[in-house]
Amino acid sequence: MLGVTVLSAPSGASVVAHGVHYAIVGVGIVGLVALLVPRFLPSRGAPRDEHEARVLALRTAVATDTLATANDPTQVAGFREPVLTTAQRVLLPLAVVSSAAAAGVHAAVGPAHFREGTLLGLFFAACALLQLVWAGAVSVGCTRTLLMLGVVGNVAVLTLWGVSRTIGLPFGLLPGPEAVGPWDVTCGVWELIVVGSCISLLQSRDPVPTRVADWRHWHPAMHWYVGASVLALVALSLSGAGA
Repeated sequence: MLGVTVLSAPSGASVVAHGVHYAIVGVGIVGLVALLVPRFLPSRGAPRDEHEARVLALRTAVATDTLATANDPTQVAGFREPVLTTAQRVLLPLAVVSSAAAAGVHAAVGPAHFREGTLLGLFFAACALLQLVWAGAVSVGCTRTLLMLGVVGNVAVLTLWGVSRTIGLPFGLLPGPEAVGPWDVTCGVWELIVVGSCISLLQSRDPVPTRVADWRHWHPAMHWYVGASVLALVALSLSGAGA
């Protein structure tokens, strides 16, 4: 989230920078596919959501000639449709989406920072990768440790951003404070949302969700939030505003 200054650069450095950027985007796409594909595979255990429950109910009904109860997943032996909590429907999806969006910002501005310096470019690439990995990890296996890492990591990045905007960075990285821009402000908001969501999950009376709920069961406001986040990233990219 440091400032971007457009400088001339050798073509080789530009190729490397954009290569890193597209690699990060590729990792994000692979991660998304990895999260979604299991939902389309046959379930070998207890149903994870209403859809799987209905499929299991139909199979059981066909096998036992009791199609009359096939449309009621609660009739499946040993299954009771779970009541999703606010943590499952709002807080965890909010943290996952916000972390992925912040990663998108760091990936997008990475090539420009590579032109400023290799160390700065690597920092932004690392931030993007870590935020994507964290989002994927809490999506499939959320724990209190991961939530605490989410708080500490994002607070550290926000603190570094604050220092860069007030006094600069040591060791000649940024001799003076950088200007505040649309990219870094938007990224900072997403990171604050991650921090707030993780703290709320840690302090909630409800158990920490083991994984993110099926997106169809998210609170409707979360669907709007996903769309708004995507539009924000597109708008920033089209505007060409510096970070």
